[in-house]
Amino acid sequence: MKKKGWEFSANYSDKVGEVDYSVGGILFDNQNRVLKAGYNRSDTLIFKDNQDKIWYEGIAIDNYFGYQSDGLFQTWEEVDATDAKLPNTYPGDIKYTDRNGDGVINDEDKVNLGDPFPHMNYSINFNLRFRRWDFNFLGQGVGKRLGRLNGQEGYPVLMDGVNNNLGAPREYYMNNRWTPDNPNSRFPRVWTGTSPNAVLSDVWLSNAAFFRVKMLQLGYTIPKIGRNIKSVRIYFNAQDAITITKWEGLEPERDGGNGNYPRMATFSLGVKATIN
Repeated sequence: MKKKGWEFSANYSDKVGEVDYSVGGILFDNQNRVLKAGYNRSDTLIFKDNQDKIWYEGIAIDNYFGYQSDGLFQTWEEVDATDAKLPNTYPGDIKYTDRNGDGVINDEDKVNLGDPFPHMNYSINFNLRFRRWDFNFLGQGVGKRLGRLNGQEGYPVLMDGVNNNLGAPREYYMNNRWTPDNPNSRFPRVWTGTSPNAVLSDVWLSNAAFFRVKMLQLGYTIPKIGRNIKSVRIYFNAQDAITITKWEGLEPERDGGNGNYPRMATFSLGVKATIN
């Protein structure tokens, strides 16, 4: 494997009148590629316990390896007239691309759909002080990442027939699922039991780029109080307060899974006294 990357950072500070301020940021990225997956450079490494991943020369490790979609089946007539489909296909299920044209959907039709790694990572910080006031800001984000919707965060009603422990419908999915009245939907139909929708395809990959207000703090310092208290600082702090993203799951820094909650925002008020 070969891994390479780059990083750029800059900081600037100045004082204008009674205002002291500083601003800074960092931007970095890295990529990895498989150079050889076996004894020869042309070898392909297939993972027995993970059909969604495959290694060969030029591909990123832990890549998404699955089917390309071609819309959704709309009617039973369309399902019956299509030879290239997976078993148990119903109207509202994903239609997969038969890339080699052999009339069968199998592993030969899977392609590299991308990698899960965050790219164009960045953060920015801004600090300001004016008389007794101070303000601090830290923002963090990822410019490009392909995330996978799966588990409870992705599939709406995927029942295993034993525990039924994978069903967790989300309102977003329910509003954008296929029904006869919503044929141009983002997602396939709701299903139970075995379904061709449960395999990896580009349908279950989503834009996980984001920008997050990681920390925001505003404070005010009261000077000396009495003989023993040097100063008292009163502040408001917000952590993970705002997240801007197009990610369709719950948390853009995490792929799907069994989590039912996004990252929680924290707001607090504090008082800090400095004693002589």
